[in-house]
Amino acid sequence: MSDRFRLGCAVGLAVLAVGTPVALAAYRTTTRANAVAVATAISLRHSDLPTLKQQSNPSSPQDNGSGAQLTACAGGVPESKAFASTQSPTFVSAGDSITVSSATEILPSLALVAEDFAAFERPRALTCLRSLLGGELRGEFPKTDKVNTTVARVPSVVSGVGKSFGLRFAIVVHVKQGTTTVAVAVYDDVVGFAYGQAEVTLNVQTTLAPPSASLERRLAALLLKRARTAIG
Repeated sequence: MSDRFRLGCAVGLAVLAVGTPVALAAYRTTTRANAVAVATAISLRHSDLPTLKQQSNPSSPQDNGSGAQLTACAGGVPESKAFASTQSPTFVSAGDSITVSSATEILPSLALVAEDFAAFERPRALTCLRSLLGGELRGEFPKTDKVNTTVARVPSVVSGVGKSFGLRFAIVVHVKQGTTTVAVAVYDDVVGFAYGQAEVTLNVQTTLAPPSASLERRLAALLLKRARTAIG
C-alpha cells in the first residue's frame, strides 16, 4: 500500500483516490504473471507532460513505512497482498512549482479492491492521514515558523468510472523574516479510480496556488483510458 499512501519528505503525499468496481464479467483477469506489465502500461509517461522534467521516483524505506502505518491505521489491504505495485517517474516544472506522478497497484481480486476502498472511504481514514501528516512534518521546520495543515476530501475530477474521489492536502508555512511574516503554501492533490483489479492514483503537488482542475481532469482521463486498454 505504500505507493498509494506515501508521504514524501516534508510536503509530498501520494494517496489512493478510490473508485468502486463493477461486475466481474466486465474485465479480463489480471494474473500475477502479467500484473507488472499491466500496471506499467497504465502509468504516466514523459510524453504526457513533455514540458516538465522527468526524474526518478523510487520508494524510500520511509515511504514504505508510512504507507504500511497508514494502511494498518485505516484497516486497508496490505501491499504485501498485491500482485504488483508500481509508480511512474516524477515530472517536475522549472522552479519545482508543480510535481506530477502516478501509481498503480494490482490486487488479486475485485473483492480485495472493494475491501480496500471501503476502509479508506470511512471517516477514520482522514483521521489517520492527518495524524501521519502531522508526524511527518513535526520537527521539519524551525520553531519560529507556524505550520497549518489541512486534509480534506474534494470533488472528483474523474468521470466515466463507477465512483471516485479526491483528497487535498494543504500545508501553509508562516516564515518569520526579520519583522515580517511570509506565508508559503504547498498543495498536494490525489485523485484516482479503480478499474478491475487496478487501483490507480494521480498525485499533483503545487506551490502558492492549488493544482489546476483541468490538468488533473486531463491526466485522470488519460490514466483511465490506459486502464481500459490494458485490462479490457
